[in-house]
Amino acid sequence: MKNILFLITVVFTGATVIFSCSSNKFSDYTTADNGTVYKVHYRGNDTTKAVESEIVTVNLVYRLEDSMLFNSRTLDDAMVFPIIKPMFEGDLYDALTLMGTGDSLTVVVVADSFYYKTAMVTELPSFVKPGSNVYYDVKLLKHISNADFQLEMDSIANEDEKKEKVLLQNYLNDNNITTKPTASGLYFMPLKKGRGNRPDSGNMCQVYMSVKQLDGTELFDNFEGRAVDVEWGKNFDTKGFMEGLGMLRPGGSAKLIVPSWIGVGAMGRETVPPFTTLIYEIKLEAIRSFEEVQEDYQRYKKEKELELILLEREEPGKITKYIKENNITIQPLESGLYFKELAVGEGDSPVKGNMVTIHYLHYDLDGNLLQDSRADNRPFTYIIGTGAVINGWEEAIQRMKKGGKSWVLIPSHLGWGNTQRTKDIKPFTPLVFELEVVEIVK
Repeated sequence: MKNILFLITVVFTGATVIFSCSSNKFSDYTTADNGTVYKVHYRGNDTTKAVESEIVTVNLVYRLEDSMLFNSRTLDDAMVFPIIKPMFEGDLYDALTLMGTGDSLTVVVVADSFYYKTAMVTELPSFVKPGSNVYYDVKLLKHISNADFQLEMDSIANEDEKKEKVLLQNYLNDNNITTKPTASGLYFMPLKKGRGNRPDSGNMCQVYMSVKQLDGTELFDNFEGRAVDVEWGKNFDTKGFMEGLGMLRPGGSAKLIVPSWIGVGAMGRETVPPFTTLIYEIKLEAIRSFEEVQEDYQRYKKEKELELILLEREEPGKITKYIKENNITIQPLESGLYFKELAVGEGDSPVKGNMVTIHYLHYDLDGNLLQDSRADNRPFTYIIGTGAVINGWEEAIQRMKKGGKSWVLIPSHLGWGNTQRTKDIKPFTPLVFELEVVEIVK
């Protein structure tokens, strides 16, 4: 399904144009009757123009004179949003009404107005000069009425729903599952029989669970961690999960197959696509009172506070040990970052506002490879200065050039600090990366 981004004004809204196109700089730009200052790169064969209330599909870049601010091509899909009444003369919505399918334009607006009026900041970012311009590079891929758009979305949803049912049936066949679903569509398969009463309204259920998609993609698993406490009858995760939990007794466990109509639904959930069937394994560890849960949580909280203190104290020793065992002779930078250039790149180093694409290897302090972006075919692209990455990465990348490679050891205060990022990255964990700058877009 397309990336639906309605009314994100910081991205889509331009600002008042207050300059003359008679200057040499803008001599090849045109000022439209609606105030849009634009330059045509290509005109398609569509003789109709987009109008207010239509839904448009676009590729969109907006940038300063010398740096990239946003590029929709870094998203999974083209951007889809409605044309609304212009918020400023000559804004992006005005520009879109000058375009037909296949057209490409560059539109110019004033950066001050963009940031103060659209982004509603109190002062310009340090990398933006007062009086400078913001440029939109827009390609209109499609424009249709809202009614036709709804028909398209309904058609896509119907196809996705049919596909889910086929995938579910294939899963049942491939795994020789003959269990009949409940009236709601839940497949409940007991794994271990429990004892005692089933959950009732107001009961606090201590639960271990794992959640996967049909293709095995893991979404959640706390079997090796702390159980979650779920109040029976309250909204939690999905209807299918709650129905299955209500069929267990303390100590019992089961596998659940939860189709989307009692699960994530037609809209999906965060990283879970619409019309996705989920596979649960759940264990009802115990049924407790609210007071018991509170007491247990207070004990757990104190244990975690002590654990954080110990982990913070241990980090300097871990770094020292790693440096000694790996014969590292470089000194840390003022920030505490250990940075070693492995290959010198070409050109200028990236600065705030530039978009960079990075390949990386991520190791733990024992030398185990945790992530390899090349092997996963997943380079990471982000805009410098937007807070998209940890401070250690930000500092390292700005010391590199296109084609350059480096090794870095990042102390936790430049990494994830006192937060648990993954099961491999606990609080106060130093990080080791090999970084490669693949591309810099200014």
